[in-house]
Amino acid sequence: MDEVFIAFDTVANLGHEIRRLRRRAGLTQGDLAERAGVSRRWVSYAERGHVGGEIGNLMKVVRALEVKFQFMRPPRSAL
Repeated sequence: MDEVFIAFDTVANLGHEIRRLRRRAGLTQGDLAERAGVSRRWVSYAERGHVGGEIGNLMKVVRALEVKFQFMRPPRSAL
């Protein structure tokens, strides 16, 4: 499988990327949750940008999607 990276600059954008990659993989929220070892409800929250301080669950989901993510510095105009 080719390496896939999730690039995001806000938690909301991260949620959109999780949803996009889940759908691209042909998975339901329940499928992804089972594969990642988190609840379907958590996947739903994450896709809506509500991951908060739950980095452990976020990492499980990213691994289950078999992707890597990187943090991006916001544009200077946003600083």
